[in-house]
Amino acid sequence: MSTVDIVVVVHNHAQTLGATLAAVAAQSVPPRRVVVVDNASTDGSAALAEDAGRSLPLELVRWPENRGFSAAANEALRRGREPWVLALNPDCRLAPDYLERLVAAGADHPRAGSITGLLMRAHGAELAPADRVDSAGMVVAASGRHLDRASGRQLRRRWERPAWVFGVSGAAALYRREALDDVAYPAGEVFDETFFAYREDADLAWRLQRRGWGSLLWPAARAWHERGLKPEMDRRGTPEINRHSVRNRFLLRWSNADWRWRLACFPWWLIRDLVVAAACLTVERSSAPALGEAWALRRQQRARGEANASRALVSGWRVARWFLPGGRVRRVRA
Repeated sequence: MSTVDIVVVVHNHAQTLGATLAAVAAQSVPPRRVVVVDNASTDGSAALAEDAGRSLPLELVRWPENRGFSAAANEALRRGREPWVLALNPDCRLAPDYLERLVAAGADHPRAGSITGLLMRAHGAELAPADRVDSAGMVVAASGRHLDRASGRQLRRRWERPAWVFGVSGAAALYRREALDDVAYPAGEVFDETFFAYREDADLAWRLQRRGWGSLLWPAARAWHERGLKPEMDRRGTPEINRHSVRNRFLLRWSNADWRWRLACFPWWLIRDLVVAAACLTVERSSAPALGEAWALRRQQRARGEANASRALVSGWRVARWFLPGGRVRRVRA
C-alpha cells in the first residue's frame, strides 16, 4: 500500500495541469490520495482535475475565492495522514519513478524532513523537457535571500550528486509527515498563511532546520518544472508578485532569525534591506505598500519567531552557517 499523499494547489493552471496529473497517474509507486484545491480558477482547471479523478484517487476541493497557496496547501494536508506527502505544483511533471526513489532515500536518511529530486526546466502544455536546471535544492545567502541552486543553468555533474541543502523547492517537495507535524503552528498550520504566496517554502525550510530536520537533494529522481517567475527575470514579475515577495522577505526573518543569525550575517542582511526599501520608494513603487503591510504584521510574526526560538533544537549559530560562504551545500556521506 502506498505511503504517500499528494497535494496540488491550482489557480488557473488548466494549460499544464493535465500533464502534471497524468505523470502522477503513471508513478511506479502510486499515491494513496491526491488532494487538489482549486483557488477560484476561471479557466476550467477544476473540471480538468475532476476528469483526472477517474484514473486517480483524487479529492477535489473547490474554493469560491483565492485564499492563497499556503491556506490551500494546509487544507489539503489536513485531509491525509500518510507518512509522506508530496507538495506538487500544477506545472510540474514527475518522472515515473520520482516517488519511488525519494521514499527510498527517505528510508535511508531518517533525519531528512524534506527531499527533492533534481528539477529541470520544462516548456509547453505537455511540460516537455528543457536542457536547463530549475532547482538543485534551495540555498541561502547572508543577505537573507533564498535561491534555487543552479537555476537557469546548463546541467553540470556536481548538481547530479546527492547533497544536504538548506531547503527544497515547493514545486515537487516530498515531506516527512512527522517533520511537518513537528514544526506546524496551532490548528495544523504547516505553511504560514500570513505569507499568502511566495517564500512560504523557505519559511518552512528554516523552521525544519531549527528543529533538526535536514533537507536532502536526491538527483536520481527527476522532474520537469515550467517555472512562472524565473530567477533570471530579476524583478520583472507582476506587481502583485513583487509586492508579496517584498512583504514576505521581512515576515520570513521575523519568524525565524534570532539575534545569533543577525549577528553572524551582519551587515549583509541590513544592506539588502536598505536596497529593497530604496527600490520600493523609487524604481518599483508598486511594491511600496508591501513595506507598510510587513510593518503592520511585525508583532504577530515576531511572536511566532519567539515561539519558534523557544522550541529550537539547533543553535542559531549553526543555522547561520548555511547562509555563509562555504556552508551552503554539504555532502551526503555513505
